[in-house]
Amino acid sequence: MDKKWEYNGFGIPDDYFVRGKAPMTKEEVRAVVLGKLRLKEDHIFVDVGAGTGSVSIEAALKLSKGKVYAIEYKEEALNLLAVNGKAFGVENLEILKGRAEEELKKITYFDRVFVGGSGGEIHWIIDYALEHLSEEGRIVVTAVTLETLTEAFKALKTKEFKDVEVVSVSVSKGRSTGNYTLMEAQNNIYVLSATKR
Repeated sequence: MDKKWEYNGFGIPDDYFVRGKAPMTKEEVRAVVLGKLRLKEDHIFVDVGAGTGSVSIEAALKLSKGKVYAIEYKEEALNLLAVNGKAFGVENLEILKGRAEEELKKITYFDRVFVGGSGGEIHWIIDYALEHLSEEGRIVVTAVTLETLTEAFKALKTKEFKDVEVVSVSVSKGRSTGNYTLMEAQNNIYVLSATKR
């Protein structure tokens, strides 16, 4: 079934995507991530650890003259990525099957990179991004654990990135229970962003 999203803002509702058990950047966090990326319509964008493809697809819809590379190695996520990409009709999305350290080497120049899952390769990914991002290129990293947050933050601060920022995003959503609405907290997400010097 085709999906149409005709709005300019970020944060396509989660239920527009086929989910399965693969990780997905939820709509409220996705809106923050895409805002921090500062996309232009002709950018080349890389999504590392693309999961269901929610960030890749939203970016592809914005990059009318650009290109999106979605890197993922887990089979279920790859299938969901393909299904979601087809459902939204994005033609500027290329799916790369494999680990970041293998697949990123196929892309020698890009303007923006998002790391939603690093598979333990965060230092290598940040080093590669620093070397291959365009001038004033942007990197955004999400972390759910303090260890990933610490590693990524330290790497961005000690390398040639500027305007290093970390934002903690806490989202609670209302859930109906009878005549009442309970607020259910989702996992806290750290969003790191920086610009290449």
